[in-house]
Amino acid sequence: MKVITWNVNSYNIRKSQILTLISEKSPDFLLLQETKTDKLEESPYRNLGYKVYHAGGKGRNGVAIISKREAEKLFIGFEAIGEEDPQAKERILGGKFGELYIFSIYVPNGSPVGSDYFFYKIQFIYKLREMLEKLFTPEDLIVLGGDFNVAPEPEDVYDPILLEGQICFNERERKAFKYLLEWGLYDALRVKYPNKKGVFTWWDYQFSAFKKNLGMRLDHLLITKPLSERLREIEVDLKTRGLPKPSDHAPVIADFLD
Repeated sequence: MKVITWNVNSYNIRKSQILTLISEKSPDFLLLQETKTDKLEESPYRNLGYKVYHAGGKGRNGVAIISKREAEKLFIGFEAIGEEDPQAKERILGGKFGELYIFSIYVPNGSPVGSDYFFYKIQFIYKLREMLEKLFTPEDLIVLGGDFNVAPEPEDVYDPILLEGQICFNERERKAFKYLLEWGLYDALRVKYPNKKGVFTWWDYQFSAFKKNLGMRLDHLLITKPLSERLREIEVDLKTRGLPKPSDHAPVIADFLD
């Protein structure tokens, strides 16, 4: 089983890159974030044998699951735990696929630090844990993939001294992310490569950041223990980030034993 998560930073701009990625990698599940559209065309994916599930609008949000399997049930926003949050409806999309529960997550950026939007981000992450507590157990087969806008450890940014306290790399965000993991989730990249440095998923468009590898690891595949035991390999797809007119995020690809 192969799962890919990718913040595409506009579906309409990246359509051809998405189809190329599918053709080259043949994922079972492709999780997209920041689609920035209220509708995803289905026919190109249907022709390749995929189903398309999307929760989005005309703003900067939007999440999707492109799947080889048909969903038996969908989860949108925090509706399943009785929370009415219009923004979350474009940031959380989950599906039940047999025994698997697959989620595409786009956590708010939260900038600037200390703003109302920042505290909404912190609350959003805590509500993700609340959703897990109410709906699932750590023994379930769960993947939360997406752009979490948090670099969890010093190894996940190019310069932890320079960036400490800035958005996506400050104590409040790291604490919230750790609390989410403590429910029973494992950071798939750290399962396979616990101490590896310089593995990033986001690079600023400016300052030749990608060429210099001045990045942050903001995109994660979070998995429960049963899936961590099946994890074969995980990588960041630098080739896609290096294409002309790329997203500022690179896809993260994980392979699991069936």
